[in-house]
Amino acid sequence: MSEPVVDVRDPAVLDDPMRGYDRVLAAGPVCRARLPDGGEGWLVTGSAEVRAVLADPAVRNDPTGLPGRGAQTQEEAFLALGTPPEHLPYLRASLLSLDGAEHTRLRRSISHAFGATRVATLRPRVQQIVDELLDGLGATANLLDEYAYPLAMAVVCELVGVQEPDWAAWWRWGKVLVDGDPARITPTLGEMFAYCHELVDKRRADPREDLLSEVVAQDDLTDVDTVALVVFLVLAGHETMAHLLSNAALALMRDPAQLSLLRSEPDLWPAAVRELVRTDGPVQLARLRYAATDMEVGGVRIRAGDPIQAVLGAANRDPAQYACPHKANIRRQASHGGREGNVGFGWGPHFCLGVALAKLEAEVALRSLFERFPAVEPVGEPAWVPLPRGRHRVALEVRLR
Repeated sequence: MSEPVVDVRDPAVLDDPMRGYDRVLAAGPVCRARLPDGGEGWLVTGSAEVRAVLADPAVRNDPTGLPGRGAQTQEEAFLALGTPPEHLPYLRASLLSLDGAEHTRLRRSISHAFGATRVATLRPRVQQIVDELLDGLGATANLLDEYAYPLAMAVVCELVGVQEPDWAAWWRWGKVLVDGDPARITPTLGEMFAYCHELVDKRRADPREDLLSEVVAQDDLTDVDTVALVVFLVLAGHETMAHLLSNAALALMRDPAQLSLLRSEPDLWPAAVRELVRTDGPVQLARLRYAATDMEVGGVRIRAGDPIQAVLGAANRDPAQYACPHKANIRRQASHGGREGNVGFGWGPHFCLGVALAKLEAEVALRSLFERFPAVEPVGEPAWVPLPRGRHRVALEVRLR
């Protein structure tokens, strides 16, 4: 078997997550790599190849029972990280862990809340939250902590049914999980699961007009299923969204031509969001998957049980798919209606459930920011959080006036 071409933990990759994969793309759309856990596997970077892998039912999240080299069961992988056995049911029940019929069943239980028609009714409330946050900003601000995080947290928590006094706890829990320190992750998961069980009990006894109340009324979901859904929705709905807003805002501050285009043609904002997800999306790597059978991807033979890591950031900047791939081009998205294979929200069965909500939040938040503060500019060079899976800034300090 060939030697790894790249180590995704290499500082050259972590220091600039997008451009760090340019040399990997040059090596071909599929190559051997050392993955975030230190093991070896296949890195898939080409746009067509990433879409094929993510849509293939023979590429699974759960390696349990697969042949091949070094494929742990999910339980073994979680236990190796120090996860207490009592936490395993919740991690197994996550939408991120499930495959096939079980994934479809759990996803269907909440998908009605994220359809485009229902999401559109949230626009006035999202605009109200945005306006209130912008009203509270001073002449300088940390746009990530004072705008992006509070907005993302408020929207998803109100949708799910988490009360405002508890939002700070979720913000803290999310940061611990992203930092990846096993010594802190275990107690944090325990706090989250216990909190969610209490919340489920409250909604069962006192239903309200929120998604959780709808979920607990369904007969085919266990409490473990429901807790896993709450954790997934709140964490994914605020952590990823906050960094999408931060990344996109900074990209526009640094691209006066695109910003000028949006000011003269504000109807292009939805296209702008799609293009900024492509060029500056916050999710770099998809969840690690495994080949359930021998297969060929991009002309490379992959054996059953081999780990497969799809690189969303590289696929979205594949020169075989995009002319001038590193440069945002809003008119490109407008002319194609977003149908260029952008995988910033994933692809296939695990395509982001909240994509309509994310696009709406980003459109309202970014347009309102630049209309309210047309001279907004970054202060200094924002630092990256050194994460192989995410493209996150530590902070985004800006001058607004």
